[in-house]
Amino acid sequence: MFRALGARLTLDCKGVAGVALFEAAAQRSWHWATSGLKTATDLLTEGEVQEDGLRVEVVRCDSGSRSLCQVAVHRADEWDPSIFWLTTIDIVRTGDVVEVGVSVEQDMRHLRVPPSPLAPPLVALLHAFVDEGATAGTQRLRASADALVGSERIDSFVQSCLLDPGRRLPVVLFSAMKEEDGVYPPAAGNPALTARELCGLAHVFVMPRVEDSHRLTKRLGMLSVYDGAVRIYWPRLRLSDPPPRHPLHLRHRLNTASGPAIIRRVVEAGARSYRPPDGTATLLATRWREREQDRIASITSDPDPARQASLLRDELLRVIDAKVALEHEMETLQRELVFTAEDTDDSDTRIPGRRAAPHASTELTGKPAPPSRLPAAPEAADGASRD
Repeated sequence: MFRALGARLTLDCKGVAGVALFEAAAQRSWHWATSGLKTATDLLTEGEVQEDGLRVEVVRCDSGSRSLCQVAVHRADEWDPSIFWLTTIDIVRTGDVVEVGVSVEQDMRHLRVPPSPLAPPLVALLHAFVDEGATAGTQRLRASADALVGSERIDSFVQSCLLDPGRRLPVVLFSAMKEEDGVYPPAAGNPALTARELCGLAHVFVMPRVEDSHRLTKRLGMLSVYDGAVRIYWPRLRLSDPPPRHPLHLRHRLNTASGPAIIRRVVEAGARSYRPPDGTATLLATRWREREQDRIASITSDPDPARQASLLRDELLRVIDAKVALEHEMETLQRELVFTAEDTDDSDTRIPGRRAAPHASTELTGKPAPPSRLPAAPEAADGASRD
């Protein structure tokens, strides 16, 4: 499966009990998943609903103070019916804290079809959660671009947003052109549309005045934004970070593809780093165990001993087949992992001057990474002088 999108939100429960917030989020996800289906009911029901190539599965589990509602939507691509999308919405409640994880994956069984950049529309669902006061880490989410005006606002933005260690999502900052306040390069894309597309995936800000960019430069130095440029600030920003770590799209280098490229870069980064809400796997395993126990209980309660023995034998064979298939899949993945690691090592040795991966100490402690020992590529002038 190729993951095309991943978003993880925490719902705000001010004045609302966690159970009520959990049920409201589950019901909202159900309405989004079953919109247009004639056979679906208005109230969420556990099980499976299928109609015209669209299949919706719902799994629910309660375990003490924790609850899970998983809504999985299987649908064909609107442009190519041979491509299938799987949208998984995991809603997990732990006490009064409710987390929502949204993942969109593409079925990769049809290798002749390259991964499509288009995913099923999730804008309405993510906007609904954001409108209810969703957060990501310590930052409140918005569906519109937030303007930075004034020195106090710039200082608060740097300290409370950019340098906040609890920020989980990237920040996309648009700066106005120096010729006129409030005007942004058309090639960078519309900040309002960018904020709408990246709702729940990034924080989008605009800096409409030139003097504010000067103030930002005093605070950030080479990490600043100015004169119509657009910058992406990844989480865990430090003032000592090298500028290339946080991509800067300069005004004179922007073109018609720059706006979509910025959005795609943020979406792909979120998809790679996505993890389901904490406790999702445990609650799913608990629910699976309950179902298996109910099924075994129904088999052992059969009054016919011969039929009971036959059913138990079939069940044992099914478990053995599942175990063999799982072991085969694990061995295949292990071999692919080894081959990938070997290919990566070969690429590093074949490409002179290749930049090594950042050392763990740089990301976790802020200490400088050890110098790379990869040989640098000789320049043309050096080669000419030796000749």
